Amino acid sequence: MKDSIYDKALSDMLDNITSEIEKYSHKFIKHINRLSQIGIALSAEKNINKLLEMIIQEAKTFTNADAGTLYLVENDHLKFEILYNDTMGVKLGGTTQKSIDLPPVPIKKNTVSGYVALTGEVVNIKDVYENEEFDFKGPIKYDKKTGYRSKSFLCTPLKNHEDKIIGVLQLINAKNEKDKIIPFAKEYENIIYSLGSQAAITITKTQLIQDIENLFNSFVKVMATAIDERTPYNKKHTERVANYTIKIAEKINEIDTGRFKDIEFSDNELAELNMAAWLHDVGKVAIPVNVMNKSTKLESTEAGFSGVKLRMKIYKKDLDVKLLKNLIDKKDYKKQLEKINQYLQIIKNINVQNKPLSDSQVEKLKKIYNDRYLSSSGEYKKFIKENEYKKLSIRKGTLSFREREIMKNHVVITKKLLEQMPFIDKYKNVTEIATSHHEKLNGEGYPNKKTEEEIPLGGKILAVADLYDALTASDRPYKKRIENEKAFDIMRRAAEMREIDKDLLEIFITNKLYEIS
Repeated sequence: MKDSIYDKALSDMLDNITSEIEKYSHKFIKHINRLSQIGIALSAEKNINKLLEMIIQEAKTFTNADAGTLYLVENDHLKFEILYNDTMGVKLGGTTQKSIDLPPVPIKKNTVSGYVALTGEVVNIKDVYENEEFDFKGPIKYDKKTGYRSKSFLCTPLKNHEDKIIGVLQLINAKNEKDKIIPFAKEYENIIYSLGSQAAITITKTQLIQDIENLFNSFVKVMATAIDERTPYNKKHTERVANYTIKIAEKINEIDTGRFKDIEFSDNELAELNMAAWLHDVGKVAIPVNVMNKSTKLESTEAGFSGVKLRMKIYKKDLDVKLLKNLIDKKDYKKQLEKINQYLQIIKNINVQNKPLSDSQVEKLKKIYNDRYLSSSGEYKKFIKENEYKKLSIRKGTLSFREREIMKNHVVITKKLLEQMPFIDKYKNVTEIATSHHEKLNGEGYPNKKTEEEIPLGGKILAVADLYDALTASDRPYKKRIENEKAFDIMRRAAEMREIDKDLLEIFITNKLYEIS
């Protein structure tokens, strides 16, 4: 009888132990699975602010904590990055864009977070008001100010793969099923430490990727700025074009009707577009400065306008000689002097003219070129040389056909240069976008005469931004700045001729996206 009672008691005890082991095993496996899921989620997140928020939220959920703070090490202080408090309805830092108005915590052993950052130990405190080991003046002051009651604390280091502590995760006020504040269970110490290490490795990796990307972006901007600085007439062009381009893309993201209602540029696509805009003129590094800087038609001739001016001055002196030798009378002298001055003024005006030459001006130039001056020695001399005549006869702008082809070749060079750059997948379309800003919807652009369908949307946006800056910039050598209204008229005519995208142009104009700092 006694044996059977003993056997039953032993059996019940073993059943209870087995049940407890099963419960613990189930809970342990659940924790392991959850940690694994969190690890996968953390490794997938690329945005550092979202990553930090995910870490603190998952840690709070895991331990059923009411509040939490995440610090990152910055020199000899811990900087507040995320601050959550469910009871107080507080969410600060991270993607909230709400700053944490609290001073950094010195990394010293007198505060619990400072101690953890220095030693790498996990600290679990039942009640901060009863703890004499650390200085909790900060939390107590916060409690008095807000009416909150800070009690249990669990503080763990964020230690990365190099065994370096990069931050501290601090959880406050664990709660039970009845919402009562309780101490953090000891079993959570290792789990939260593991989560903290996992998080630290991901943060380090994300920061490293971000640092590399920032370095690359800085290099791109330095390179683009250096190219712009090659000529005083191109300063800030690339920066302005990049700003206009991103403004247009961001505005498209706000549109919910019409052609662009289904277009949504992601953060990565905006970064790619910005990169393309900064690199769109990188090929100008190989364009001769004298071509880029050419502000007058005669600039690339042997002596420029000064040579023509000197020649005319010599002819005037020779007129004096002819008059002194009685080779001409005063009336003829005056007539020839007037003609020289007239010719010089016509040449001067045409040399610096921004608008296209009229047929009348072309005829006047032809007349000057065909005319000859009879010197006192009996020789017939040209007023302008053949190469000067050709340069002055350029109908539009200051560049000759050959010089214009050299300038246009910058897009081809841009492509060659960018194709050598090992862009990551995020920037895989940079080359195509950057080299499409001179393509036209009507298929008459360069360098590839792409059709409307072949030009990427980013290239069409970049074309609008680039054309606007080309028309309105005050630092271009070959044309004076055009006021906005006239520039818009020119651009609208270009859109009617299907050179640029009409809808994108109207987004740019109607939303005044040109009004940027």
